[in-house]
Amino acid sequence: MLPHEYAVIGHSRTVWGRHLGTAAAVVASTASAVAVAGFKFAQELGLGETGQVIFWPVTAALIFPFAHLAFDRWVWKWRRVSTLLKIPDLNGEWDCKGKTTSITPHREWSGTVIIDQSWEKIKVHIKTDQSSSHSISASLIHEPRVGYRLMYSYRNSPRIGEPELSSHVGFCEFIFSENLISADGEYFNNHGRTTSGQIHLTRRIANGN
Repeated sequence: MLPHEYAVIGHSRTVWGRHLGTAAAVVASTASAVAVAGFKFAQELGLGETGQVIFWPVTAALIFPFAHLAFDRWVWKWRRVSTLLKIPDLNGEWDCKGKTTSITPHREWSGTVIIDQSWEKIKVHIKTDQSSSHSISASLIHEPRVGYRLMYSYRNSPRIGEPELSSHVGFCEFIFSENLISADGEYFNNHGRTTSGQIHLTRRIANGN
């Protein structure tokens, strides 16, 4: 399942897109000025204008896509940038401990949560011995002195040989600590399996960005 777009409450990607466009224009203008100076120097050396014909349009055309790609994949993860954006870097693997509380006796289970995230897209994948699930939609919000709240809907599929389970959809909500090393959450299922419970996540490798 491919990553999907997610909403960040209080953060406008449109506004930041305009900032990227402005930055790209400044970089392109600076590059053009440097190029002009270089071309004049080349002409003085008798090297002709071939470089100008090729370099000028390519520079202007590629600055913004490259800036957007760099921001989407890497720049937003930098600690100061992510703090400014109020978007936590949740990438990586998390140990998952769950408890189904809607049945008696309560059933405990464990698994692995894998989060793939960029500035624009995210995917939350949970694997257990009995089933796996992937997110369909998601949103994030920062709550000062509380942490980061991740809310997402998902589709769950049981593994072959699990006759007691059936495919279903559900909703999960996590609150990640400010240091992004653990999270507590709740979930409930519907349309195929009506259960609910609690989940605790622990990051396997601390965020070093």
